Amino acid sequence: MPSEQFLSLERQAGQLVIRVFGDWVIENGAALKERLSQVTEEAKGFPFVLIRCGSLEQLDTSGAWLLQDGVRNLEQAGFEVEVTGFKAVHSRLFDKVVADLPDLVESPRPGRETLLDGIEKVGAWTVYGLRHTGKATVFLLRLLATLVLCLVIPTRLRFGAVVANMHRAGVNAIPVVALLAFLISIVLAYQGATQLTRFGAEIFTVNLTVVSLLREMGVLLTAILVAGRSGSAFAAEIGSMKLHEETDAMETMGMDPFEVLVLPRVMALVIMVPLLTVLADLAGLVGGALSAYMLMGLSPLSYLDQVESALTPWTFWVGLMKAPVFAFLIGTVGTFWGMHVGGSAESVGRSTTVAVVQSIFLVITADAVFSILFTTLGI
Repeated sequence: MPSEQFLSLERQAGQLVIRVFGDWVIENGAALKERLSQVTEEAKGFPFVLIRCGSLEQLDTSGAWLLQDGVRNLEQAGFEVEVTGFKAVHSRLFDKVVADLPDLVESPRPGRETLLDGIEKVGAWTVYGLRHTGKATVFLLRLLATLVLCLVIPTRLRFGAVVANMHRAGVNAIPVVALLAFLISIVLAYQGATQLTRFGAEIFTVNLTVVSLLREMGVLLTAILVAGRSGSAFAAEIGSMKLHEETDAMETMGMDPFEVLVLPRVMALVIMVPLLTVLADLAGLVGGALSAYMLMGLSPLSYLDQVESALTPWTFWVGLMKAPVFAFLIGTVGTFWGMHVGGSAESVGRSTTVAVVQSIFLVITADAVFSILFTTLGI
C-alpha cells in the first residue's frame, strides 16, 4: 500500500490542513511511520496545523498511537496542532490511547551546574539519609523487641536456627581466621623488628606484636572477615527469600521473619565472633613465636616470658569486649539490607555489596570510638 494513501497536505488560508484517511492499523505500521517522519519537514512555514480525521476507514491501537506520536513530534517542533473530525468509534479509541500515553519528560540539557542544582542534590541526599536512618531505627527497635520477647518466652527462640548459623558463620570460618591471624602476626613482627633493630630494641618486637594483636588486630581482622563472609551471606540469603516472596509467605502463615531469619543470625554472630577472636589471638601468638625464633633465635619459653611482661590485665579483655559489639553491628546491617531488597536480582547484589561496605565502615568507626574511650579511661 503506497504511503501517499494515508494522509495529504493542503494549504488553506495561511494554515496547513492534513487530511488523514485509509486504514491506520498495525499491518501498515511501517509505512505509516515512514510517512509521518516526512510531515514535520513538509509543514515548515505554517505555524498552525489542523489534522482532519473524518476520512479514516479503520483505526486500531497501533494506528492511534502513531497518529498521536506524529502530533507530539509536530508540537515539539513548535507547531500549534489541532486534531478534529473523528468518527465516534475512532474518537473513543484515540482518546483512550492519548490518556494512557505517559507524559514526555524533557531530558536535562547538559551544561554547567548552578548553585540551585547543588542545593537540590544536598536536599535529596538529606531526605535519603533521614529516610534511611528512620528505616534503620525501626528495624533495630523491632529486632530488640523480638529479642526481649524471646528472652521472656524462651520457647519462641529458634535454637536450631541459632546453632545452624553458628556453624555456618563461625565454625566454617575457623581456617581462614586462624590463617590470617597467623600471617598478620608474622607481618607485624617483621615490620616492627626492622624499625626497632635500629635502636637495639629488637626484643620489644614481641611486645609490639602481642599488644597490637590482642588489643586491635585480632578482633578487627576477625570482624572484617566475618563481615565479608557472613554479613554478605546474610544479606544475600534473606534478600533472595524476600525476592521470591518467601518472607511474605511466612507472615501469611503467622511466622515472624524477625524470629525466624533475623534474630538467629544476629545471635549466632554475637556468640561466635568472640570465640573466633580468641582463636585469632592464639594463632597470632603462635605466629609471633615463630617470628621471634626466626628473627632473634628466641626460644618458646623466652618468648612466653616476654609476652607475660608485655601484657597488662586489660590487654586481652580490651580486644574481647569489642567482639560482641562488632558482631551485633555486622549481623544487624547484613539482615537489614537483606530485609530491604527490592524486586530484582540487581537489588540483591546491590544490597549485598552495601551490607559489606557499611558493616566494615561501622566496625572501624566503633573501633575508633573504643580506642578513644579506653585511652580516656586509661585502660
